[in-house]
Amino acid sequence: MALRFILTASALMLHVIAAPPQTQAPLFSSAKTAGSRGLSLDSARVNAPHIFNTVHSSMRQWGSSLNHNGMSLFPARIPNNTHLYHGTHTPNAVKGMDWLAFEIEHAEMFARAFPGRRPGGRPGKPGDPEHSGRPGEPGEGPSPPPFELTWAETVDGIRNIYDGDDEPDFSRGYLHIYRTTRPLTNLVYIDGMSAGKTTMGTLDTQDSLLRNMTDDDGGPAFGDFRRGQDLCDLGAKWGIEGFVRMEMGFEIIFCEFSDGLVLESARERPSDKNQSYETLPQLEVLRGASMRYPGITGQRLTLDYSGMVSAYWYDLNLTNPDPKRLDLPRLPASDLEGLGNMKADFKAAFEESSARSHVGNDWQGITDMIITRYSDRLQLMAGNNTSREIILSELAVLLNLYIDYGSFDIPMAIEKCTVHYLIAAVLETSADHMIHGALSTVANKICSTLFYVGQLLLEEETESGLTKSKSAIKSVIDYLDWTTWKECGKCGYDEICFVAIWPWGSMEDHKHPNCMKDEMLSRRQGYWDMGGGGRRPPTENETRSGADEL
Repeated sequence: MALRFILTASALMLHVIAAPPQTQAPLFSSAKTAGSRGLSLDSARVNAPHIFNTVHSSMRQWGSSLNHNGMSLFPARIPNNTHLYHGTHTPNAVKGMDWLAFEIEHAEMFARAFPGRRPGGRPGKPGDPEHSGRPGEPGEGPSPPPFELTWAETVDGIRNIYDGDDEPDFSRGYLHIYRTTRPLTNLVYIDGMSAGKTTMGTLDTQDSLLRNMTDDDGGPAFGDFRRGQDLCDLGAKWGIEGFVRMEMGFEIIFCEFSDGLVLESARERPSDKNQSYETLPQLEVLRGASMRYPGITGQRLTLDYSGMVSAYWYDLNLTNPDPKRLDLPRLPASDLEGLGNMKADFKAAFEESSARSHVGNDWQGITDMIITRYSDRLQLMAGNNTSREIILSELAVLLNLYIDYGSFDIPMAIEKCTVHYLIAAVLETSADHMIHGALSTVANKICSTLFYVGQLLLEEETESGLTKSKSAIKSVIDYLDWTTWKECGKCGYDEICFVAIWPWGSMEDHKHPNCMKDEMLSRRQGYWDMGGGGRRPPTENETRSGADEL
């Protein structure tokens, strides 16, 4: 009985699906709309798998580490009475702009004793290269940042540490615990590894889009304090109070600590002269981040997907100028008109989101439903040792729901399969229409492929038919490129599933994440291109505010 629907429907399917779906279109080959640089449903459909994966990976450490060049912005909200963490060298409450961490270990990295200044220069910062060299090559890139340095050129670090004294001023660190005193409803989440200080494109949405910078500006990736200032200058105009980003954990550039936060405690940390067991192992920092592979949990942050804006639904040139990394999207080659439209659209979407008392559709939940339904089964059916009978059995499980045995209508069955998880969504905003267009394109690709495979297996009961069927399934797997297929599985308790996370990791870690122990992690480097060389005086372009324009 399990195979009856396929056997009976085979003849009807033959004329409905004459060939397997095409493999994924070239990355970012957006369909052009004549005379327009605005958002386009055609572009959203062409880039459907990238939009699907963007939604699925949003605020998740795993997928955002693999797809680290984020191309999207989201309105975000944090509820009242949420704890956030800050590491610094002083017990005093922060005033003005600074950084907050969602995870304790992330903040502990910066709540440690450190030298007041380096010989001949200003205080260091996480990942500031100690030497020149060709970054990005195994074993030759800048070393991972010492834990003793200050947090991303914080206000306190620059004002209080750089005092002109030639002798290092070793002080103890402090871990601050802040609590929100009201809902923080005017935040922006920048997706991908957006706090990764690299020249690979992790900062493109901040520098090329929000700050209006170009390649000619030559701004260093490590100018993060100035980047934070520019973002908060823009935020003051738009009503944005902070920017959520990700590196080895999620963080917030919060623009005014005195508004919406209260310091609950500032606890002194051990000095570096104490016992080794008081140090923070790299494994534990990364374990803290890895606990957020599936999301930050605890309902600590909510995204408004109905206010999302993505470069993937515009007619933009997202081609990477590095021919060796065409898999990574970039914004610098995009035309200014298109970027301007995207920026203006996000301003409008953010204002609309702020005016709503609720967030919109849970599009990420829909992607979760689709992935959990198909992810493992697609891999099973594509397996080298999977038999024809197993594939037909899996097809029956996946497709039987959509077949009416009293009236076999395969096109209708494919349509029902396509919209099954989308039907509850209410399309109220432009973002809703773009995301719906992308997700329905992905769902249709899956459903039509599975019906095609069923027809093929029944028409060709040969080894050739089985080979063609698996080829079609592998093609849709390549098209989908789901991050779930790179997961390690359960690691040992003294290990983590390690994927390249700024500033650690090699190309092998990016392509093939694996379980690793602490002693192995310190040797994993070379993937992230941090620009090479040390700090230099800012150019005229770097000292201007990149947020002056819309």
